[in-house]
Amino acid sequence: MLIVITAAVSVIAADQASKAFILSRSWAVGSNREFLSIHRQLTRRIVPISTFPAGALLGLWIASVVIVAGLLQAGMIPETALSAAGSGAALGGAAGNLADRLRHGAIVDFIAIGRWPPFNLADAAIVGGVGLLVLSFVKT
Repeated sequence: MLIVITAAVSVIAADQASKAFILSRSWAVGSNREFLSIHRQLTRRIVPISTFPAGALLGLWIASVVIVAGLLQAGMIPETALSAAGSGAALGGAAGNLADRLRHGAIVDFIAIGRWPPFNLADAAIVGGVGLLVLSFVKT
């Protein structure tokens, strides 16, 4: 459980620090025509879940934490460093985006790769964390 907490706190810290840095600057790196660019964007309504009120999102995040803890406790998620890191990264990423919704009313996105919609470190942690979690099932 310590790895889960450490991973989650690390993701939240890195995510919020990167967003604070991006919000404090008024510049952009790259252009929309380049493969990789850094542009600040406040995302309000791209994903259907982002239209939920902040209180409902907080409730969903708390439910996610309880479910992950319960699944770990019940032995349904392998007790490996890989699964713990994956769970922590996904929960930390969700917490980072939830913090944005509560503070800014939108999610701060700033990384653009090719034609993909802009994203942030929290989004990458969620996807990477779920990937690690799936990989932990394959490895066991």
